Amino acid sequence: MKKRTQGIKNTRTQDVERFLVTEPGKYEYEVIMDKLNSEKDLLGIIKAETEGDYEINLFSRHEVGKTKCRVEVKGIVSGGARVKVRGRVKIEKNAVGSDSFLAMKLLMLDNRSSAVAEPELEIENNEVKASHSASVGRIDEEQLFYLATRGVSKSEAEKLIIKGFLGVE
Repeated sequence: MKKRTQGIKNTRTQDVERFLVTEPGKYEYEVIMDKLNSEKDLLGIIKAETEGDYEINLFSRHEVGKTKCRVEVKGIVSGGARVKVRGRVKIEKNAVGSDSFLAMKLLMLDNRSSAVAEPELEIENNEVKASHSASVGRIDEEQLFYLATRGVSKSEAEKLIIKGFLGVE
């Protein structure tokens, strides 16, 4: 599934485009920054709980100057799912004053699954601000212990931590 976002919003909430991936497959999301002084955000949630391959490709391209783009992907991985998230930010030569950030965060919930996050920046102009972050990890045992000392069961604590991590209901 390929989706090109160019001022189109699935969920209209303060210029934030959102996507949800719940089934194995190949997904592509593209944000084109082609209007001067424009701002766009893309928030993706991955719930990879079914065995299979999940490939998510993100592409953010700044074609003109003074644009701002934020791409953030958060995901949980379990049930033998294999997740690969690739993110690429390209700032073209003419895109002076552009500002771009790419973040990918994946939370492993079992030992049968795997996850990879690969960020990439391609910057053709020195007068820009661009950065990325990527992390793959597990639920922190200290967080589980803390919640246990407050009388929360392990399974309920895991649900709370996942809910907080994803930032969704």
